[in-house]
Amino acid sequence: MDEVGEAELLAAAGAGRALGCGDGGASRRVDAALLRRCCHELGDQIDPRGVWLQHAAITGSVDLSGLEVKFPLRFEGCHFDAPLLAEGARLTGLVLTGCTLPGLQANGVRIQRDLDLSRTHVTGALRTSASTSKHSAIWLCESEIGGRLLCVDTVIEGHGERSIQADRMHVTGNVRLLHQFTAHGEVRLIGARIGGSLDLTGARIESLGTGLALDLGEAVIEASVFLIDDPSGRRPLIRGRIDMGQARIGGQFLIRNATLEAPSADAPVGSVYSRSRVGGTALSAPRLSVGAEITLEGTCAVTGGIDLSMSELSSVSVQPGCSLHAPARTALDLTNTELLSTVTVGQQVPVAGTVRLSGARIHGNLCLRGAILSDPEGGSLLAAQGASIDGEAELQNLEATGGDLGLRAATIGSFVDAAGAQLRNPGGYTLNLVQANVKGSVRLVDGFRSYGEVVLNRAVIEGRLLCTQGTFDNPAQPGGGSGDAIEAISATIRGGLDLGWKSISPSVDLTNTRTSFLADDPGTWPARFVIVGLTYDRFEQPQGSGSRRPWDHTARAAWLSRQAAYDAGPYEQAARVFREHGYTTGAEAILIAQRRHARRVMAGPGAPFRRAIDAAFSTTVAYGFRPRRVLWLLALLLILVILSLEAPTTQATMRATTANGLVYSTHGPAPGGSSQGRAGRAPGIAQSDACGGGQVRCFNPVLYAIDTVIPLVSLDQRSTWYPDPSLRDGAFMQWWLNAATLLGWLLSSIFVLSLARLSRGT
Repeated sequence: MDEVGEAELLAAAGAGRALGCGDGGASRRVDAALLRRCCHELGDQIDPRGVWLQHAAITGSVDLSGLEVKFPLRFEGCHFDAPLLAEGARLTGLVLTGCTLPGLQANGVRIQRDLDLSRTHVTGALRTSASTSKHSAIWLCESEIGGRLLCVDTVIEGHGERSIQADRMHVTGNVRLLHQFTAHGEVRLIGARIGGSLDLTGARIESLGTGLALDLGEAVIEASVFLIDDPSGRRPLIRGRIDMGQARIGGQFLIRNATLEAPSADAPVGSVYSRSRVGGTALSAPRLSVGAEITLEGTCAVTGGIDLSMSELSSVSVQPGCSLHAPARTALDLTNTELLSTVTVGQQVPVAGTVRLSGARIHGNLCLRGAILSDPEGGSLLAAQGASIDGEAELQNLEATGGDLGLRAATIGSFVDAAGAQLRNPGGYTLNLVQANVKGSVRLVDGFRSYGEVVLNRAVIEGRLLCTQGTFDNPAQPGGGSGDAIEAISATIRGGLDLGWKSISPSVDLTNTRTSFLADDPGTWPARFVIVGLTYDRFEQPQGSGSRRPWDHTARAAWLSRQAAYDAGPYEQAARVFREHGYTTGAEAILIAQRRHARRVMAGPGAPFRRAIDAAFSTTVAYGFRPRRVLWLLALLLILVILSLEAPTTQATMRATTANGLVYSTHGPAPGGSSQGRAGRAPGIAQSDACGGGQVRCFNPVLYAIDTVIPLVSLDQRSTWYPDPSLRDGAFMQWWLNAATLLGWLLSSIFVLSLARLSRGT
């Protein structure tokens, strides 16, 4: 094999032309020492276009360490049998395209123009003082590249460790690891400063030992990061973890049609300095800063979690066609992250694992419309405790299985819209809005289904809680009972409760809930419900309901009678609302129903007697709300007394005694009267005068009955005439008239008390 001499090399380099050393067959050799002499001792004889070798076999190690080379070096299709050394060198440009290179050791190199390694196959496991534990095929730590770093179609074999280690590298232009770029080993760019974009179009990076595939921790990228498919359709593949902790990206972070595969949870992750990093994470980027959006689009498949906690981002979007797969782990972590716009997980995007938004500040919307959530870590598919969302929580047509949508103590600036959502977590929570503050309405409508418990305890909803055509079911679990389908204890719903649900079971708990109106069909409530302390100002018609009138007091009283446990408060609340809106009769009917319900649940000593008294009070005046019933009873009693006094046998027992002791019957002086009466009569008194010529008041059955039955009325009939108990039927009449007097007093007293109660407005 011929060797290129010094004169030949200088002639070509002095003329600024390429020196061909082979045409695909045997390559001519070029001594590495000669190259160093040209760069160092003979540099003044080289054209500014530099040294350009084609298809040469470079023997020995090209050592440019510490040299200042004022012309570019270009190697095309060359074969190096030893690593190229350029530590601390100052180069104008370095191009190695289509070469075979057993390593590049260039820590601290300063390259004025591009570093081009396109189509080069680099192998090796070199050690330098930049790492105490790892080897790498390419070393560029603390290097400065004034142009671009180009690795188009480059293949790097890191022998199980690192392919590139370029900590704190500074590149003025773009870093392009494109198309058929393949790295079998970690690409490490910790603290790198890239003035342009980091382009990983079609790149494939596989971590073989460390678990880390691409390390961009604390890197600063002034433009964008692209991890997308190339025009030929080659999908980028990152097998191992991408670490971007505390990195800053000035533009967008676009991932399209990429496959990201995290190391297994049990695999070693990172180095001895990163043991705290969690395995099973595909993208670990806590405290990441991105000026524009982070987008996953096309058919991205992410196996493992995405950690963007404590970051500052413009927006995060996972578009339809993508998938996040981290079962029983965190699939997307945005804990304590601040987003200037929206978080979106698109239609039909399967997310296996938990989406974490605890403490996040989202200045736009949270959009999970049509997403498919499953296999959470713990109990929450969406863990957004304490999150602040300026816009809406869009949950329309969402499918969530095996966990809850946890918005506990979250602040939501507009609606929570779950129209058509399908939430399945039997025996647990499906939607958790405990202590949440929702500035708009909560819409559980239009085919919404909850198989579990919707909980809104102590939530504040400025708009409405809408359940139109929703289905709520919390079935009993094997070995345990079932909870409520909806629980809203001490909630405040200012806009109103619209409970036009399609079906609900087994129970609802609205204890101490406050709202402006209650729109419901009383017949559709579940078998068990608790409404103690539920307060509202009016009834309304549910949206989309039939012709049932909201002010049907009969249906409302029947609804109240089906409470899980008797409490007078709900009855009184409903009656107050009826009365305030002018439905006095309905209010009274509800309060009557309340007293009857109370009678049914009476217990303790004397309960039968108290039930009897209560039943009498109900029958007579309906607990004072129907006082006219007493007048009818008084009239009936009055008629009975009149009829009893009209009978001749009854009148025969009646007697009256004058001041002189004369005894009269209703037909005149009584036979067998007093001795004084038998001795003689007053002069001028006719024998047939029934009233003794005015000595006694004439007997009148009607007036006598009124005097007997009506208290506080004195017609001097009862005080004049009395039944003689010594005569036949006299004792009976005496008992009957006394009983009528007592009944009259009792009924009259009830009437007066009823009027007094009504006057108090109770």
